[in-house]
Amino acid sequence: MTKPQIRVLIVEDDLVDRMACRRALAQDPNYEFVLSEAETGREGLQLAHAQKPDCVLLDYHLPDLNGLEFLAELSNDLGEIPVPVMMLTGADNALVAVEAMKRGAQDYLVKDVNRQYLELLPSVIQRVLRERRTLMEKKQVEENLVRAEAKYRFLVEQIPAITYTTALDASGKLLYISPQIRQLGFSPEELLAEPEGLLKQIHPEDQALVYTEIARGYESGEPVRCEYRLLTRTGEVRWFLNEASLVRHETGEPLFMQGVLIDITEDKEVEEELHKHRQRLEELVANRTMQFEKQTALLESANANLASKLIACTETGRALKEYADQFADLYHNAPCGYYSLGADGVFVQINDTALKWLGRTREEVVGKMSLTDLLTPSSGKTFLESYSRFKECGQLHDLQLEIVREDGTNQTVLLNATAVKGAAGRFVMSRSMMFDITDSKRAEQAMLL
Repeated sequence: MTKPQIRVLIVEDDLVDRMACRRALAQDPNYEFVLSEAETGREGLQLAHAQKPDCVLLDYHLPDLNGLEFLAELSNDLGEIPVPVMMLTGADNALVAVEAMKRGAQDYLVKDVNRQYLELLPSVIQRVLRERRTLMEKKQVEENLVRAEAKYRFLVEQIPAITYTTALDASGKLLYISPQIRQLGFSPEELLAEPEGLLKQIHPEDQALVYTEIARGYESGEPVRCEYRLLTRTGEVRWFLNEASLVRHETGEPLFMQGVLIDITEDKEVEEELHKHRQRLEELVANRTMQFEKQTALLESANANLASKLIACTETGRALKEYADQFADLYHNAPCGYYSLGADGVFVQINDTALKWLGRTREEVVGKMSLTDLLTPSSGKTFLESYSRFKECGQLHDLQLEIVREDGTNQTVLLNATAVKGAAGRFVMSRSMMFDITDSKRAEQAMLL
């Protein structure tokens, strides 16, 4: 059976030490170590950039550079070491090796007189690579969370409501709040920095009710729905309908509370006015006098006003429903594809336009497939290679990809995406749009012919 390979670059000016490392690694029963060697630091840096080995064994004392200088020149613009480096140092340089680890080296071994360090060399290299893989997987998860949050923000910041997520702690600290919060006179940054978040703006008379409802939602897992008053920065009172629910991990573990605040101040004002009319009618009935005709006229007038208000309420409800239907239609039947990827890279949401392009159903895609499952091999590679840029800037612009439809045909698309991060910098979800450029791509190729 072919053993898996590990590519190792040995940067060591001592020929005897290099040969000893070769013999030690050649005896490992589990892996085949493919070695390349450099006698100087400069040569080692050239090979490290050109070959991109899995691991570098670095001697601290080199003719042209020492280990710390080598690490400084190997690091990228972000100060990161792109390849795991294990320092090899003499017994009198242990403190220097520890300093090297602070500057990016993954581990170190002390060259002892009896060369017993060579026995540890294969296992230490394997451990270093395992730790490196674990670190890269963690970064991948964080990047996936960023994309999910970006998609979430793109969607929620288009609706006429305040969208938020809160931590599951006693204070209910905000993890995210949409820019619509500015209608209360606050910026999202102000409330995100506030330990109590939006709870601090609840009207004193409504605080007990709100805290009780939120606690019930935390404990039971049931959706929260309640109406209460919030104070603007200037002290103005506004009524809001709060609808929130727990968001859980695929394992069932609660992650955070996500909700929507809808301004219902005008509805409350209409309701209050109707209440006043009903009170007035009761007074008229209680105080009827002999002038029955006059009272009847007042009653008819009040009834007319009441009917008008009821009609206004009905029209308002109908308009809100039409708006919601229009928003859903705009999302699902947009001329471009919208989708979201969860923390595991699997689709959590996709619009009808994208499903029609793919020739698939929502049941086939959501919760089961990832974007790379739908791309050609070359496009899948292109998409994965974009992660580093995506991590730096938090966005992807006009990334051209080839999608494989259910019938086996290809479709050329442009992908635009925004990475969304939580308050702790962890990935939440993606926010992505795809545009079909198949026809323009074909026309471009025809012109070249």
